[in-house]
Amino acid sequence: MQTNIEITKAFIETPDGVLSIHQISKKLELPYGTAYNRIHALNQIGIVQILPQGKAKLCALNPENPMTASILALGSAQKTDLFIKGNPVAGNALAKINKEIYRLGKDSLEAAILLTPEPLKILFSDVALQLPGDISLDFFYLKNSRDFAEEEAETIISSLVPPTVQTRVTSMSVDRETLLGMLTENENEAGLAAYSMLNEGIVLFGFENFYRLVLEAFARKLAA
Repeated sequence: MQTNIEITKAFIETPDGVLSIHQISKKLELPYGTAYNRIHALNQIGIVQILPQGKAKLCALNPENPMTASILALGSAQKTDLFIKGNPVAGNALAKINKEIYRLGKDSLEAAILLTPEPLKILFSDVALQLPGDISLDFFYLKNSRDFAEEEAETIISSLVPPTVQTRVTSMSVDRETLLGMLTENENEAGLAAYSMLNEGIVLFGFENFYRLVLEAFARKLAA
């Protein structure tokens, strides 16, 4: 299962969302035979499409299969869980922050992402007191048509971090059409840059909501 998760992640970290089996093997440092077998297994259950191009076999995720978003969401949830378990103090604070954001946004947010997990770790370490500038905690919210109390969320988050360190809490809220536009922008690979920014963060909740939208963006790019 873990190898399947890593393979699906590899596609959405690629500019056009298309990889050959050889590229997957090289990118993930897998034996070619392992990559070949896993790709064909994922193809059989409809998560990966195989697109013959001459002698080569190019592959892409199948956004129409609901399991595709689910496997990407599982990998993302693992990443969040590893952060919390691997950083007990910062992880405990993140769990509290997550709870408060969800409380405020359960009717208005589709997903929430902490864009800056590394600064959060630093904030709860001795190193934070030695830093010359502020520490910035940046959040990204995918919202629906209802209003989200963004300023209230920033205030609450600020109250949950050490008062001895200067901390700036910032956030950005967008609706799904705006995020789709960001992810499908081709000029200067802006779409890939937007996804890379989100991918460097950790999703707090709404894992499948987020990846369904990411897959929709990649489907649009594949069709273009």
